[in-house]
Amino acid sequence: MNQLDAEKIIESLREGIPPDGKVSLLTVGRIEEINRLRQILHKGGPKALLIKADYGCGKTHLLKFIKEEALNLGYVASLITLDSKSNARFNRMDQIFGQVCRNIQVPGINQKSVRYLFDALFNPKNKLKLSSEKAEKLMFKISNGGKWNYSNFLRSPSMFIAVRAWKFSYDNNHKNPPGIDDAIEDWLFNPYNYYSQRKSLYYKFIANLRNYFLDPRPEWKFYDPREGIFNFQIKGYEQSWDALYDLNTLAEAAGYKGLVILVDEFEDVIYNLRNIKYQQDAFWNLSQFFSGERFPGLAFFAVTPNFVEKCKKLLQEKNIWDFDYSTFDRLEKFQMSPLSTNELLELSEKIIKIHEIAYSWNINEKIKEKIRKICINSSRIPVGDRVRQTIKNIVKELDSYLRVN
Repeated sequence: MNQLDAEKIIESLREGIPPDGKVSLLTVGRIEEINRLRQILHKGGPKALLIKADYGCGKTHLLKFIKEEALNLGYVASLITLDSKSNARFNRMDQIFGQVCRNIQVPGINQKSVRYLFDALFNPKNKLKLSSEKAEKLMFKISNGGKWNYSNFLRSPSMFIAVRAWKFSYDNNHKNPPGIDDAIEDWLFNPYNYYSQRKSLYYKFIANLRNYFLDPRPEWKFYDPREGIFNFQIKGYEQSWDALYDLNTLAEAAGYKGLVILVDEFEDVIYNLRNIKYQQDAFWNLSQFFSGERFPGLAFFAVTPNFVEKCKKLLQEKNIWDFDYSTFDRLEKFQMSPLSTNELLELSEKIIKIHEIAYSWNINEKIKEKIRKICINSSRIPVGDRVRQTIKNIVKELDSYLRVN
């Protein structure tokens, strides 16, 4: 680890945030639980899992750990955080699709965007040896035998249009037509901003590219709202679900093992979605991930231990009795155990070493003993976010000694 990496890690820990890309360095304890999560990634199932733990006890850390493991195993991964006050509401699958596209990461690239998956799709050097034959067969089906005129294989017509336009932009080093890659990226990041721009999308991604392919559909089909070719919202967000399904297919066609979606702050659907109809829709969408039919990849959701009981209570308080309450009981759950005192001490030792690298200093035994006392005292306090607070207190203590020295 170099000094710059160490500084970035400490900056994240100072705020109590798990550092992107370096979470495994700070993972301690929970050996059986971590082994089970690794088994799920290796086996490809169960398809969805509720990660249960109290606030501040490591759910985000564990999601980021799963993401790192998934990327190392050859998956494409997207970690999103729900926020009902912005464009990340779980009752709106077009918003969820946009967030997944925005946060997609492929192995070997630190940046996040669906553009890197699309580039990998058409990069012949990217095909992984173990899955190259499968990837080639998928590309043959997606492209209709290489003609790229129409695809009955991808479920979402918008996704096929985006992939097809990206191919010809990629073949021309993203220079001709100029800016088309940015336009596709913005469209998929924010599909809800384009519902009234069907004509613009048609000309950018179809009419202006007629030199490269022949799309057999008449122009009016792309404008007809009943067709919904550019609409991710109609028919119960059908195309949003289809596009998520296609992202998994495209990941496999690029030579990867599939797509892993990780959802943080899922409690947001209870506390910040004020409309009961929206909450019911969010619960229904959650159940669809667990069915495995609408999204064939893997999905992980971070929740508190009594999440299921909270959901049932919410619906009962709103006098909703026609909802299938047993849906919540059928959700596969994963309970995280709290870190022990010894595990907190082990974590503190890792933080001390990283702090030394970050600021080029040697931490003496007197300071280390003070840090050990922080961990021991913290382990005796039954507060929900004690791990996060312990980490912040450790870094704060180290920073104070660093300033004095």
